[in-house]
Amino acid sequence: MPAIAAPAGDLGRQLDTLAGRRVVFLNWRDLEHPQAGGAELYCQSVAERFAAAGARVSLFTSRPADTQRWQKVRGIDVERSGGTFGVYPAALARLLRDRHDIDAVVDCQNGIPFFSPLVLPGTPVVQVVHHVHQRQFPLYFPAPVARIGQLLEAPGSRWVYRQCPVAVVSPSTRDEAWEVLKLRGPRFIVPGGVDLPRDDGSSRPADRPTIVCVGRLVPHKRLHLLLDALPTLRAAHPGLILDVVGDGPDRERLVRHAAELGLGEDIVHWHGYVTAMKRDRLLSTAWLTVNPSHGEGWGLSVLEANAHGVPAVAFRVPGLRDAVRHGNTGWLADDTDALGSTIDAALCALADPVTATRWRERARAWAARFSWDATAELLARIVTAEMDRLGNRAPGRRPRESRRSDVLVTRAEFLLTPRQALPALRRTDLVYRNVPESDGPYRDGPYHGGPYHGGTVRAGDDFGRAVAVLYGAGLADARAALVRAGVTGPIEVRAATGEDLLVAAVRCARPDAVEASRTPAATG
Repeated sequence: MPAIAAPAGDLGRQLDTLAGRRVVFLNWRDLEHPQAGGAELYCQSVAERFAAAGARVSLFTSRPADTQRWQKVRGIDVERSGGTFGVYPAALARLLRDRHDIDAVVDCQNGIPFFSPLVLPGTPVVQVVHHVHQRQFPLYFPAPVARIGQLLEAPGSRWVYRQCPVAVVSPSTRDEAWEVLKLRGPRFIVPGGVDLPRDDGSSRPADRPTIVCVGRLVPHKRLHLLLDALPTLRAAHPGLILDVVGDGPDRERLVRHAAELGLGEDIVHWHGYVTAMKRDRLLSTAWLTVNPSHGEGWGLSVLEANAHGVPAVAFRVPGLRDAVRHGNTGWLADDTDALGSTIDAALCALADPVTATRWRERARAWAARFSWDATAELLARIVTAEMDRLGNRAPGRRPRESRRSDVLVTRAEFLLTPRQALPALRRTDLVYRNVPESDGPYRDGPYHGGPYHGGTVRAGDDFGRAVAVLYGAGLADARAALVRAGVTGPIEVRAATGEDLLVAAVRCARPDAVEASRTPAATG
């Protein structure tokens, strides 16, 4: 079972405003489920922090054998009922019974949505989408059942959720929510966090080349592709071993496949489910982690390996292309034929201790940007904004939207002195001071006077740069919003990229940027 670290204190004011409110989380499984994974860790890590901020938090989920129906878990009231498919009608029945005592719902879509808006009209619902499952349904179900799942996920969720805000874990998922699911509500980036291990200086990579893979053994992870590459890789890198941490329905097939390739248990170590301590110990010895999946929502296992200083090899596919910074924290292969050569190049680079140290430092720095506290704060901003939007709506009237569809997203950069507060925009916008980061995409330092892209400030003024990423705003709209918020001087604007959204989501929830979440109710 994945472990959750205790909350590391308050990160923002929007979490505080949930105190006393009843927030219900819906998720297919919880961390007690034998098939729990990253989606469950995400759900409960956030729910736990909502509860720590004073919210009354419930989690409704399925009930596997040998688990309690009701349980208090780290401040969360967990209720389990129904199996793989029975959990959905059971959850709707519970929501219907409690409808007068629910302030907001966080509806986690793990392929098939819960369709909570059907029984809670007018109640704030935030949909969480990790990734799109259209290609995965046929891997797990017979054709007729798979088709039903595809219809429930795509047109089904589009019809029911309509304009509900959507929290997505990566730029890739944000694109697929629009292009594949055709969800037309606003889509906000809320990436998952990672728990940084304590570095006491005792952990170090193994003496011989070691690959460690952590995750469920299921068909879409395609671990067989790594096994196929191992014989050739071992010829080029003597002593190479693979540690596989995790279990799942594909394990028996994979073990058999490894044996057919001549990969005995002295080469591939099948650890199954292990404690968090043992998992971390194995990761600390790794040279490299490999994720051959055909697509992920985010790539949490990659970030967890990065936290131990382990770079990654993955395919350039949704989610993983966001989590792996090619040439910086890992390597991305463009197709299955390139996987072996990409791993070979990675192991060659990591064989040099000086080069390996640089890769490990960059991997740790990247993982350190992501925290569950920041994830909870970002989601709290979306939840509270939706609560205010629906609470301020006049009966029978559609609320006036001050911005257009969030297909338009703008990145704006402007000057700000250290004593100036960040501008108060809509709480779901992403605003932060552009402090230089050695491995970041923006390396601009303080501004000390002279011309600034067409504008001029006085020499000697200690100006720095700030960045705002505004959802649902074109270039002119973004500039006008910043001027209304009190920004003076030159403002540079351009269309935001997925990288801009990811960087801004991470940086705006840091303690030095949380002041930006103080948004007047009128602009919420």
